[in-house]
Amino acid sequence: MLVEVIGSKKELENVKPFYVEHLLWGTKFVPKTYGYLGFVLNEGFCLEMVCEEKEPLRTYENVLDPVYRDSAMEAFFQFEPENGGRKTAVYLNFEVNANGALLAAYGSGRTYRTYFSKEELDMFECTAWVEEERWGFSLYIPIQILENVYGSLKLGRGSRFTCNFYKISESREIEHYASCFPIRSKIPSFHMPEYFGEARIREDGNEDTQSLYSPHARADIKERKDYQEGLFMKIYKAADYKEMSRKAANIIASQVMLKPDCVLGLATGSTPIGTYERLVSQYKEGDLDFSGVKTVNLDEYKGLPRTNDQSYYYFMHENLFDKVNIDPANTNLPDGMEPDSDRECEKYEKLIRSLGGVDLQLLGLGHNGHIGFNEPADAFDKETHCVDLQESTIEANKRFFASADDVPKQAYTMGIGTIMRAKKILVVVSGEDKADIVAKAFFGPVTPAVPASILQMHGDVTLVADAAALSKIPE
Repeated sequence: MLVEVIGSKKELENVKPFYVEHLLWGTKFVPKTYGYLGFVLNEGFCLEMVCEEKEPLRTYENVLDPVYRDSAMEAFFQFEPENGGRKTAVYLNFEVNANGALLAAYGSGRTYRTYFSKEELDMFECTAWVEEERWGFSLYIPIQILENVYGSLKLGRGSRFTCNFYKISESREIEHYASCFPIRSKIPSFHMPEYFGEARIREDGNEDTQSLYSPHARADIKERKDYQEGLFMKIYKAADYKEMSRKAANIIASQVMLKPDCVLGLATGSTPIGTYERLVSQYKEGDLDFSGVKTVNLDEYKGLPRTNDQSYYYFMHENLFDKVNIDPANTNLPDGMEPDSDRECEKYEKLIRSLGGVDLQLLGLGHNGHIGFNEPADAFDKETHCVDLQESTIEANKRFFASADDVPKQAYTMGIGTIMRAKKILVVVSGEDKADIVAKAFFGPVTPAVPASILQMHGDVTLVADAAALSKIPE
């Protein structure tokens, strides 16, 4: 995340928010939670967090009380000291309920933490407020206290640190957990600095909004946001295909761990193979369980039997389904041998709706901008349909067949509307030959002539691409 330089805490209202929306450890619902973080040069950080929660549980009133047993919001920070300072294993936690009771400490683990003194707690200037529909708190974190913990930090423009933000209640009646940056651990705990996300203090007023989002990858990410329209696109830059596959697999794995009975929309083609290989590896290592997962595939060739080694049914079993513990009854693809196109499309569309829609949809990107088999056209097709494949698509796919003549000329595919109803969308792209279409799809005008451009209008899209594929996007 990018931290704006501000003149005072009053300027926080001009800072773009971060969101606490990753549900953890079986949590089904968390009230909308977000926050604002700014940095005052030579002074410290200003933080405000807001939760749209009516009548929050607030029994504790004193500093250092266990406010996490109420309804609470939390902020954790970890800084890199100058040479000779305290090791970076040390991190700080700030936990606040709607009464403004502040629990604040530092240390290298969940236990044996050092609590701040009364004088230090007063310096944080923690205040809380409650309205009819929401509550929140503000917190000032002075550099002076940070350097008491770490030694010299020399915080300023361009400085980097790691952090995470949380919504919690350990009360049995309303128990819930959520984080800003995802946590992949099966053990419920916010005290995991390995899952903090990287933040950077803006260097100058003209700098593009960029950050390092993944605490494991430490790779470039560009963010495109329109908060008025609620649009959000994350673009992860990977060094190569292998790294792209690993990052994409981690995103899917997080979805499976956070919601074990999730519905995954899956793609085929050469690009996702590496992603599926990583998911299989994580399953074999005991980190993933697919037993409750349901899947729906984007498309299938019309006229190919499932026994044909070029059918997408065959592809999915060869690359994923037969290598993990997913229930075959929970895997779904269009029936390519159904001659009645209208019947099969209607049937598949009803199936997707009966599952409650797609939680995470994986997509590749064709050279002409197609997603699934939604080819360039005069309008966006809304629902599952049968499509005539364009010559460019046939040409791209002929490498999988004996000749271009053997490539099917039609396919069943989810429509653009079906894809756009997915709660989250993940796009994977690799190779310099995709650079032009990546730039058009994600930075050009929204047009059915470039089907993937519609993804700019989705509220939660992540593009993971290697450096070659991103080589022509705007700086």
